[in-house]
Order: sequence, then C-alpha cells, then structure tokens
Amino acid sequence: MKTEKITENVLQWLFTKYLTLLEKTVKINWHEENEYGESQIFGFWHEDSFFMNLVLDRLADKTTPVDVIVTADTRGNYIEHMIKRCGGNALRVPDGYKAFGALKKIVCDSYEKAHSIAVALDGPLGPRHEPKKLAFYLSEHAEESFVGISLSYSSCIRLTRRWDKYVIPLPFTTVDVAVKDYGVVSKKAIPDLPVSAEAQIREVCITQTV
Repeated sequence: MKTEKITENVLQWLFTKYLTLLEKTVKINWHEENEYGESQIFGFWHEDSFFMNLVLDRLADKTTPVDVIVTADTRGNYIEHMIKRCGGNALRVPDGYKAFGALKKIVCDSYEKAHSIAVALDGPLGPRHEPKKLAFYLSEHAEESFVGISLSYSSCIRLTRRWDKYVIPLPFTTVDVAVKDYGVVSKKAIPDLPVSAEAQIREVCITQTV
C-alpha cells in the first residue's frame, strides 16, 4: 500500500510539472461558436483528457467553475489532482450500475447551484468517438446548453495501443480548440459531433461558403 501511494505521488508530480511546461510553451488558437452562460454542459473526447485540463482552466474565466466527471477508481486519483491544480472540481462517479446514484445526485445539485459540468463523451472505456448519453441526459434534465469541445494538435504523442488513442501534446505545440454551443440536447437526439477541431473548422468553412 505504501509503495502504491509513493508511485501515485510521483506520477502526480510528473503530470503536474508537465502541465506547467505545456502551459508556458503551448499556443492555443480558439475557434468559438458559443455564448458563455452561467451553467453549461461541456463534452469532449476522452483522448483529449490531458490537455483539457488547461482548456477548462481557461474556460473558468468565462463561465462558472467547472466540475469534471471522472472515474471513482484509482485512475481517477491522478485525474482529480490535475483538475484541482487547474482550478476545477472532480465529481467521482463509479463505473457500471453503481453510477446511477452518483449521477442522480449530480443532476439534483445542478438545480441548486450555478456550475458547469464537463464529461468525456466516449469515456470511461469507449468505444472511441461514440458518444454516450450522459452529457445529453444532464443537458436535458438540467435544461442547460450542451457545448462540444474538440481539439487538434500540430505536434503530439498518440498512444495508439490504448482504446482512445490518448494524446500527449509536446511542448511548443499549437493546439486548435473548437467550441460549439448546440443548445439543450436530448439524449434521444444526439447531434453529429466533430472528432477534431480541424473537422469542426472545416465544417464551418463549408457552411459559410454554401
């Protein structure tokens, strides 16, 4: 147990230091189709989870504090540490059927306090780029806009053996962040979502030229 705790602390230190390095060296280009309100439901792809810490840190200046839904298992410890470092709050939710009670509480809390919620659309275990219903369930029941966030990187390491092809941006990378407000979205009417900021930008250009 002691060894596991030491390992966890070391990893948290490494992740935090790397986030700080990225914060100082990465250039972010924002492409926004969104009017920020007091409370919104932010959705992003699981592969972008690492850099989303810095994205949500920037969004905190534009909207209410952001609560991020993360797994309740050991993996969530590292994620929670990074989220707190970036000024957010982690909502720990167990996988499977045990999630129902935690999610019910999240919905109830959304009526009582002004805050935004962020969730990995295809998390925690995929399939990749197939959005689950959670974000849209929250949007529908809390009557808050769903805002999709997609990212593209000029340079990164992609862990291709993982189901999500997890992305680790490299220092001095340029990251495009596309933000689009879809309004209140029902879990029965999930829109087609771009898999990258590049795809979102291309879609906007096509629409403008039609």
